[in-house]
Amino acid sequence: MRTTDRCRALALAAVLAAASSCGGSPAHPDTPGGGAPPPAAEVKAATRPCGSADTVQQHDLNGTTPSEALVPCSKNGAGDFSGAIKIETIPEGIHITINATDDEVNAGVLGSDVRTRDAVIVYTKGRVAKAIEVPLVKTKDGYVGDKIVLYEDLGKLTDDGTKLDIAVFDHDKSSGQPSEEMHVQVAVSTGKSCEKAQDENPQTINMGARDAKPDLTREQLGAPMAQSGFFSSCGLGSSANADICVAVKQGKPLGVSVSVTPADNRVAACIDRATRSLKFPTSDKLDVVHQHF
Repeated sequence: MRTTDRCRALALAAVLAAASSCGGSPAHPDTPGGGAPPPAAEVKAATRPCGSADTVQQHDLNGTTPSEALVPCSKNGAGDFSGAIKIETIPEGIHITINATDDEVNAGVLGSDVRTRDAVIVYTKGRVAKAIEVPLVKTKDGYVGDKIVLYEDLGKLTDDGTKLDIAVFDHDKSSGQPSEEMHVQVAVSTGKSCEKAQDENPQTINMGARDAKPDLTREQLGAPMAQSGFFSSCGLGSSANADICVAVKQGKPLGVSVSVTPADNRVAACIDRATRSLKFPTSDKLDVVHQHF
């Protein structure tokens, strides 16, 4: 053996001997500091990032994909809780699902004092009005819950829509702290109203324009909505009425407002969705179409 190789071998042997005498173990490439990985029982479920407590999330009632929001961080637990809320539109209204990682779950009795247990409460008309509780089911690493909020429990459907306040109450007996509230705000809406679209698109008249196109006639504009067939699947009752206002530009609806009498948010939302999918005659100016059924 060459002198250089013999020195390297002796040095390596000295390092291994020192590690053995100190109770050390070979470095593990997948753990911080090179230590051995913890037993499987000690590995905690991955927590989610913290959501913003100051941002109002948006959910499009006419959208085809669910909306998701993260629950703000717990101030007492410092990472013991994390949650994700999913909202999707269904024929009956909106379906709210929550998946939470929580190291201590106490769901208590449905409807009992939220200060002594974990709970998820949905406020649709302010915190002093009727609230909807989401039933929770305990899992290995936390809990899941789901609840359908019916259209009849929603208020306004257009523009800012109905602002839901989803309150998450996290209670840990071992922390010695009172139940903590974490709030997620979500505005659910079908989109911009006919009236707001008009406000955002004021009409201008250029008297000197020589190549100005003639205005569309009422018959041309109203042709796509002349018959009720485009919303026939929405279930408007024979004794009910629907008033539709559409602000149109470049052949596309910029804003829609639907009023159903007697009031029926489910039917109104369905007609709104059908109206926004219509194609109208093209014009550079904003036109407003009204129809009564």
